Amino acid sequence: MTVNGAGRPRSTVGVSGEPLWLLGVLAAVAILPALPFINNFIIAAVVRALIFIALGQAWNVVAGIGGLLSLGHGVFLGIGCYTMGILFNHFGLPPWFGVFAGVALACVVAAAMGALTLRVRGVFFALATVSVSLALVQLSRHFVDLTGGADGLSLKFIGNSLWVGQSRTPTPFLYAGLAVVVLYYFATRMILASSFGLTMMAVRDDETAAAAAGVAVFRTKLFGLVLSAGMTAFAAALYMQFYMAIDPEAAFGLSQAIQLQLPSLLGGIGTAIGPVIGGAIMIFMSEVTNWGSTKIGVEGGDILVYGILLLVVVLRAPQGVAGLFKSAIVR
Repeated sequence: MTVNGAGRPRSTVGVSGEPLWLLGVLAAVAILPALPFINNFIIAAVVRALIFIALGQAWNVVAGIGGLLSLGHGVFLGIGCYTMGILFNHFGLPPWFGVFAGVALACVVAAAMGALTLRVRGVFFALATVSVSLALVQLSRHFVDLTGGADGLSLKFIGNSLWVGQSRTPTPFLYAGLAVVVLYYFATRMILASSFGLTMMAVRDDETAAAAAGVAVFRTKLFGLVLSAGMTAFAAALYMQFYMAIDPEAAFGLSQAIQLQLPSLLGGIGTAIGPVIGGAIMIFMSEVTNWGSTKIGVEGGDILVYGILLLVVVLRAPQGVAGLFKSAIVR
């Protein structure tokens, strides 16, 4: 990132040579199942990292590039998970079809939210996302027969089946997660380099100046929100198939929404590589702190570490870890 005259971060496409070393890392991840010392626990941890990287990449489009602070982005994660799960459990529709229904519904909800809130400035949009998130928590608890209520919705497990996207081992999800992360990474780079991406960043940096220059501010923000919602719901398919269950708090709760934001905030908001770095750091710290908390009998250690880590990044590296790497290369 660079910084404009007002002191706000402005994104660039990424660090020079970024795709080359990133592809090297992804290739190393892809061969993990073939290594004799790698077990299913490690592969599952990598899958979790890939899922949250993808979700962070989706949030980064609306918040990092578009400048819209979505505090309840778990709304679209929950919609994607519940839609696909309900269609499979109650109607026998496999996830290959259910995922598109979830994406479509998430886009419709995002368009409705945007139509009601994006014409005003300030924190109204952020408050609207929180309000919708809290409302959906209650709705998903109320319709017990459909959503499973407070206990959540569990997918019917059939076994190893490509048709229903299920596997007894995490390896297939590793490759599916890699595919989504790579797709979202290059999609983000394309957005950043496109005229639409430049328009989004112009609206983010100075909405008044963008409007005076003839930019359709409302339409730009609305399309960015709908795009991010669709990406989130698509990644939710991988989340649902891997975890095989979803509950109201995991879907729509504010803690989940924070988890979606951390990859970009830690790695570098508004950049293509930031969510990839931040998501990897987040899951690594989660696994280590969960293990340490279990050993010493202290619950919630991972949340404490998240808070401290985010505070350190905000104070010492406001451009995220990707910003630090870029600064080191420039020097």
